[in-house]
Amino acid sequence: MKFFSPAIFFALVLSSNFVFAEQNSLAQPPVKSQSALQLIEQLQSSFVSRNYELSFIKTRQGAIEPMRYIHGLVDDVEVAHLLNLNGPAQESVYRDLRVAYFEQGQPPYSVEASRLSSLFSSIAKIDLDQLQHSYELVIAGKSRVAGRASQVIRVLPKNKDRYAVFLWIDYQTSLPIRIDLVDSNGELIEQYMAVTLIDFSSPTEWMYELASIELPAVISSKTKIEDQFATDLDWELTWMPEGMVILTDPGQRISSVEDSVDHQRMSDGLFDISVYVNKLDDKARIKPQLVRQGATTLHIQLIQGREVTVVGEVPPETASKIANSIRFSTSSKRVKSGS
Repeated sequence: MKFFSPAIFFALVLSSNFVFAEQNSLAQPPVKSQSALQLIEQLQSSFVSRNYELSFIKTRQGAIEPMRYIHGLVDDVEVAHLLNLNGPAQESVYRDLRVAYFEQGQPPYSVEASRLSSLFSSIAKIDLDQLQHSYELVIAGKSRVAGRASQVIRVLPKNKDRYAVFLWIDYQTSLPIRIDLVDSNGELIEQYMAVTLIDFSSPTEWMYELASIELPAVISSKTKIEDQFATDLDWELTWMPEGMVILTDPGQRISSVEDSVDHQRMSDGLFDISVYVNKLDDKARIKPQLVRQGATTLHIQLIQGREVTVVGEVPPETASKIANSIRFSTSSKRVKSGS
């Protein structure tokens, strides 16, 4: 597949940034009046039922990363493949509530998951009641992306502790073809924009292969905590953004380190946040850090002799507030969101 040079890609991104209306609408088909919710419902249906290949560029802080997403429905089995097109090979495959990861120089592995780790998949598979709980959905006009007429929707957080999502939906297929992440000041911080979209009438040979290849064994599973935390957890989160739900077992052991590191992962369906708490010895010296790369924030600080790390797709102020909400005790309580 042929790609433009990074310079041309970047110019394309800048020239099309935040265009919500097109004066020349000859290429846009007439569309019946629909609500933003109805358009997202159609997107979700198309995303999991159509056979297609979406090549797009991910842009953050001037860095451009070309990627390709392939989706198929083979004998009622949903398969998907996400591939980084530049640099060392990195790819992931989704099938039957399992995601397999393949990375150059690393052994492949699988985890139980309902979707691939991508913003396209998050929007396509989020529960709509959950989405409306934390976000306002607003129709923002018409535009064109990759030569395709599209409807623009703004997904606006009800609080400033998360990013806004501007979403372009292709008229012809109802598939997402551009996503902008925008902070509370209206600044673009990360972007996903289609270069080509190919819609197939039936699964391709590669989609059939995805449905039949042997995937690596599952190494871990995710458990949603409904009522209470494990009794051996000696710290608690006293605040997290409204609508966030804890997804992982507290105290989950991180296998790449010798000592146990407590880990909790939370999500509102669109954005994920992980919190790590590591016990330190008396000689350890930790330098506080607060770094943002695109939409992802890394916040590290020392709290009562523990290294607390918060990483996720949230503004720096939100990551800092989550870290500072941690309280250490001999027992744990259920965390309250947005309080």
